[in-house]
Amino acid sequence: MGRRGRKAAAIAASGEPTEAREALEHRWRDRLIVEPRLATLVTAEGGRREPFHRWIPYKQGFSPGLVRQFLGENPRTPKEWASHPVFDPFSGSGTCVVECAEHGVCALGVEAIAALVFLAQAKFEREFPPLPPGARLESRTKASMWQEIADRVELPVHRAALMLAVGRQHTTAGRTNRGAGPLEVVLAEVAVMMRDDLFHPLPQVNRVEVGDARRIPPIDDGAIGGILTSPPYLSRHDYAQITNPYEMVYRYWHAGQVCHCCVSSGVSNTNHTAHRAVAHGEVEQVRAGPRSRGEGHPSRTVAAAEEAAEWLMKIGQAKLAGVVRGYIEDMTLVLHECHRTLAPGGVCWMVVGGARIKDVYVPSDLMVAEIAEGCGFRVEAIRVARDLVGAARKFGRLGHVAPRESLLVMRRA
Repeated sequence: MGRRGRKAAAIAASGEPTEAREALEHRWRDRLIVEPRLATLVTAEGGRREPFHRWIPYKQGFSPGLVRQFLGENPRTPKEWASHPVFDPFSGSGTCVVECAEHGVCALGVEAIAALVFLAQAKFEREFPPLPPGARLESRTKASMWQEIADRVELPVHRAALMLAVGRQHTTAGRTNRGAGPLEVVLAEVAVMMRDDLFHPLPQVNRVEVGDARRIPPIDDGAIGGILTSPPYLSRHDYAQITNPYEMVYRYWHAGQVCHCCVSSGVSNTNHTAHRAVAHGEVEQVRAGPRSRGEGHPSRTVAAAEEAAEWLMKIGQAKLAGVVRGYIEDMTLVLHECHRTLAPGGVCWMVVGGARIKDVYVPSDLMVAEIAEGCGFRVEAIRVARDLVGAARKFGRLGHVAPRESLLVMRRA
């Protein structure tokens, strides 16, 4: 065994400290409610065949069924929602705002990725006119470059169709799908799908805007009636690669306007956030500006996060340690903004996924719950949908524990 191997073995033998995270698990144990029926609602699988939701196979989203459950458990009249709308600060593919529109409920979405905002807005078009001749299907054997078609389409809804077609030539992980058909074939299929859906337009036109969930200045204090959202999971997916096919085409028409800003939690390990923030000169502004509001978040959260981060440092994973610390900072800012914009008595549902990073357990759902209490929320329940890892592993004195995918139900007092 070499020197590096002996060092790694010595570190492993020394034993990972677990006291702070164990304390967090014990503190929240009574409010963990296992609800397996939520497992299909916290993923996007449930909307793969539904109109409008089927446009983007965005695996990081939640199901429109979760939106329906949110509206069912928090009933208000359309007039009440009009004065205090539903809000999704991580709008993604627009599941929340679109499903709310389907039910005549006013909703607002904010999303950091401009290409996703563009696609979500296309769902509120009133029709799908025929594609121009240069973009129509001409030959099932021809495989045109998408740039050739991009030069011929001008309507936003047609551009959205091309973005979706290019996206479908990639897997849901953003990799090239070698089994996909020629672009003209895929574009024709997308056009039929969009035309069929837009033949019955959404009854309510809701808004999705580009913005940063850590700082939402256009929304007044207490203006939101309810929040339903799912922040990026901690180091679970390569969000840059997943959205790159859409952004690649979007950039062709909107050079320099790809993204207004981005929340680093969950994507820090891809350097995508750093790229965007540096490009727009926002690193110091976002990090330094509102940080003082997060200084009072509960010490238990900091202790648990630091325990995981310090062990990652010890095993030579400094970058991942920074991801964990950045996640806590970002979620503190996000929850302060959610609390600020939510009306008194309003409810916030947040889908949060735990993580196991280099075999280091990070109870993200409990950390977010702690932060939420520190921001003034009353955490009513942590509804556990499923374990994210098939086999739980032994963790300190707790026995076998697996990272959870949970629905946090919080209310502003």
